[in-house]
Amino acid sequence: MTAASRPQVVTLRSGDVVRLRQVRPGDAAALARAYANLGEQSRYRRFFTVMPELPESTLKAAVEVDHENHEALVAVPLRSAEIVGECRFIRNADQPDSADAGVTVVDAWQGRGLGSALLTRLSERALELGIEYFTADVLAENRTMLALLRRLGKVETESSGPVVTARIEIAEPPGHTRQNLLDLLIAAARGEIVSVPVLLRRLIRVPDEFSHLIRLPVTALLRTLRMRPPAE
Repeated sequence: MTAASRPQVVTLRSGDVVRLRQVRPGDAAALARAYANLGEQSRYRRFFTVMPELPESTLKAAVEVDHENHEALVAVPLRSAEIVGECRFIRNADQPDSADAGVTVVDAWQGRGLGSALLTRLSERALELGIEYFTADVLAENRTMLALLRRLGKVETESSGPVVTARIEIAEPPGHTRQNLLDLLIAAARGEIVSVPVLLRRLIRVPDEFSHLIRLPVTALLRTLRMRPPAE
């Protein structure tokens, strides 16, 4: 299990605490209840429809995911089995580095920072699986969702009537590159790897200011990285 696929307890902007985890096959009933707790506006903004309930076939597809080409995460308050938010992406078969993404938060939990927390975790998971871009169709009047997407990375939009199609280049979360590099160098210091080849240096995106140090002993580079304050 990778870092972004593990359950995570998150404190929201509002101070509420929820657990973010991957969806499970047994979550169908909880997802149906979550949908029932969406107001008409929330349903229309997310699904472009106000159907009173989700069909059984849709619920089945929503919980039976492979967690690689189709990932779904849900938010559950502590000491509760109810789902108060969910997000998912489905990889595009013809563009494997891109996926369609969406997020839903029940009305009572909107405005607390849950949508942002879900999308951040979903982005981390996407990057782990080699997905670099999200695409999403959003109603032009849904400014909250458009603002959330801009927090994920660079956004390009194209409007078609009331719908905005957004393409987001997912940015790495702060500290992600630094931690990956530290983990790799610690392995080198332990003798688990002998050197850091050029191609691997490019893949882990060694910061420019450290490029001249990469040929120094690993322990020296580790000391330099640990002394460097984390990015704000």
